[in-house]
Formats: sequence, structure tokens, C-alpha cells
Amino acid sequence: MKTRAMQRFAALLGLGLALAGCSNDPYFSNPVTNIYSVVFGGDQAPSDVTQQQIVQTLTATDLPVAFFNVASRNSQTLLIQIEQNAPYRTFATATRQAVVMNHGMITGTRGLGGDLMSTDESAVLELVRARQTGQVTYVQRFLTAEDITKTITYRCGVEPDKAVDVNMGLVQASGQEMVAACESPDGPSFVDYYVVDASGEILASRQWLGEVTGYAAMHMLRR
Repeated sequence: MKTRAMQRFAALLGLGLALAGCSNDPYFSNPVTNIYSVVFGGDQAPSDVTQQQIVQTLTATDLPVAFFNVASRNSQTLLIQIEQNAPYRTFATATRQAVVMNHGMITGTRGLGGDLMSTDESAVLELVRARQTGQVTYVQRFLTAEDITKTITYRCGVEPDKAVDVNMGLVQASGQEMVAACESPDGPSFVDYYVVDASGEILASRQWLGEVTGYAAMHMLRR
């Protein structure tokens, strides 16, 4: 990457996300707004991922790169795409932890512990990508400590929230924030957030990945 482009990228990192506020309901506090303060300073503890590391990674590869943060573990890392199978793209770390995404929605993890083995995400993903309101079924399957796959079926209400302008690494776009509130008698309730561009690609999210991992935030730094 050219020096001038990298200088411009470093400046964009300082801008963070220009995100409008979410619902006034405190239950729907917007976690996406705060991710850059977690990564690059502010009131939070210093991050494991630095601007220099991001610049070095984007310089070293032309592949898609994502930032990944597991809040409950105070763990941040960079993911690089290693393969693609139709709409499913696999991103991985140097230590072989992997995250699978479908148009930016996380559909599986490996190497995190209590992994999300698979999902039936098509119904909720369709609403999120179309930026529409609806009630749909969403299924998550987790690997337990006993090496048994546990299936949880959720009912999710999906709706759009504020329009947002996104400046994340080398990704600049106008987007729509989508909220998915999900409940099940067999598992904990959760609220997922997605920032979706005009083409239906998820550029940033905070998703529930199960009771072991909790919520994880994802930001695309290069698509």
C-alpha cells in the first residue's frame, strides 16, 4: 500500500465511527459506538490491538481484514480471510482461532471455547440485509464441555434504527443500524446490533456467541 494511503488510513482510525445514538431505551444502549474507544484508548483500558498493528497487517496483505473483540475476556485480535465457500467466508488468527461469516453475520467459531458450531441464520439475515422489520426464527448450535452439540431456537424481532456514517480502517460507507432482540425458553435472551450498507453487507456488529464467549464485536477494516 502506498505511503500516502497509509497516512490517510491512520487519520481515519482517529475518526472512529460517526454513529448516531440508538433507542432511548437503556436496554438498547448502542455498543458499536464505543468500540473505537475500547480499541484505541479513551476511558477504557489499553487494547491489545494497536493502530500500528492494524497498519502493518493491512500493509502485509490485500485480503479482507476484520477487527474482533470479545468483551468478557478483554480480548482483541485481527482476523484475516483465509477461505470462502459461496457466501461463507472464514477469517482466522495466527493461532488458528477462526470466525465464519455470511455477509458479515457471524455463523460459526472455532478455537474460542464453547464454540458456535453452526446457525440457521437465513431468516434473520434476510431481514437485516434488507433493513426490514419482522419476527423470525434463529437457531444457534454450541459445543458443550461434554463434547455435545446443544441447539437453541430463538424467536427474534428485527427492526431498523438510526442511519449511520461508518469510517473504520479502510472502510467508509453510509449504513443503517439494525437491532435483533431474541428470546428462547432454552437459552438467555440477547440483543444483537448490525451496521449494514446499501448492498446488504454487514460492516460492523455486536453479536451473542453463547454463554461461554458472550458478546463479540466485529468491524471490517478491509472488505
